[in-house]
Amino acid sequence: MITALGFTLMFVIVALILMRRITPLVAFTLLPVIACALAGFTPAEIGKFITEGLKSVAPTATLFIFAILYFGIMRERGLFAPLVNFLLRSTGGKPLAVAVVTVAVTAVTHLDGIGAATFLLVIPALLPLYLRLGMKREMLLCLVVLSAGVMNMVPWGGTTARASAVTGIDASQLWISLIPIQLIGLALVMGLAVFLGRRAQRSLAGIGDISEHAATTSASEDAALLSPRTWRYWGNLALTLAILACLFTGAFPLFACFMVGLGLALVLNYPSLNEQNAAVMRHASDALQMALVMLAAGILLGVLSGTGMSEGMAHWMINVLPEGSATWLHVIIGAFGVPLGMLFSPDAYYFALLPVIRDVAVAAGVDPAAVAKAMLIGENTGFGVSPVVPSVYLAIGLAGVELYKHIRYTALWAWGISLVMLAAAVLFGVVTV
Repeated sequence: MITALGFTLMFVIVALILMRRITPLVAFTLLPVIACALAGFTPAEIGKFITEGLKSVAPTATLFIFAILYFGIMRERGLFAPLVNFLLRSTGGKPLAVAVVTVAVTAVTHLDGIGAATFLLVIPALLPLYLRLGMKREMLLCLVVLSAGVMNMVPWGGTTARASAVTGIDASQLWISLIPIQLIGLALVMGLAVFLGRRAQRSLAGIGDISEHAATTSASEDAALLSPRTWRYWGNLALTLAILACLFTGAFPLFACFMVGLGLALVLNYPSLNEQNAAVMRHASDALQMALVMLAAGILLGVLSGTGMSEGMAHWMINVLPEGSATWLHVIIGAFGVPLGMLFSPDAYYFALLPVIRDVAVAAGVDPAAVAKAMLIGENTGFGVSPVVPSVYLAIGLAGVELYKHIRYTALWAWGISLVMLAAAVLFGVVTV
């Protein structure tokens, strides 16, 4: 019963969100509780599940609130204007070049393997450029999450570390053999960027000379920075660089960096109490709306884990596979990595599903490293479209895109790229059967 409820719960949630019948906030708060009640759990047990789930997302939700407020103030004060203007000049105001730059910048930025950090660095910096050129927010989000997904297999990333812990294989050993597959994935995402960029360029062809308009706007914004208060710009830049230094060195928790950074930014940019309050209020709506959804997602994660739904769904999928498929089981699961990643949180995918797949495949003579690599390829590519990954809500909040629009725009591209990568891994012997 628990397994059936788990599948039903996730299907109903995804379907209702995509059909826009209910908001994610309603889906994540009410439906898991209803499922628990139908399964016979007591209010005390349900409360415990919710508490554990909220603990897992609380740091990310805190990061989200303070990061959105911080970057909102930084955009308002013109911190990103020089970067946007430089990119406009270097790309000639052409959507095709902007799309390619998006993939390249994200791939380099995500070398640290931290999705939240990549989204915080890339999306706020590039969003004004997309808006300036009339390009879709969904396109920016798609290219960022797919580039990050391909790069997410680095050994210091959370997913490879989980796979390493389950299989007992060194994380760096798993990653080194996957580097050629990552390069193929990046080539695919770059090809998608070219396709989407050309399409955007054609749709904007009738607007006029984009690059000329961009250059004019850039010049006016550059001039605006040369005001008597320009010292505040340099203060904002120094503060942001200090936060980024903490981010890369890990010297301070990321959410704490933005909490302290927001306080300093308010004092630096708005001398009076009324100005500080007004600045927070201007950006509070965006921060609060998505933080609420993120906290609500914690309820779903807690229920899936605490009730055993995740583990039950994993075992059920193994049992329904036909006989003789054991040697291909890891490839089959890897091929469905993107949709499975929309059902399972990363912890559930690697700590509940992977051990079962590993045991069945190894008993059939499959190398456990092949199992880990197949499942890494599938899940990582699509992690940026999963409604059970907290950092996804950070990304859509920063980009200002609704969840259903993001999934509808990106999910099939993610799945297609993951399938090609997995096929290449099998063809080149990176994933053996």
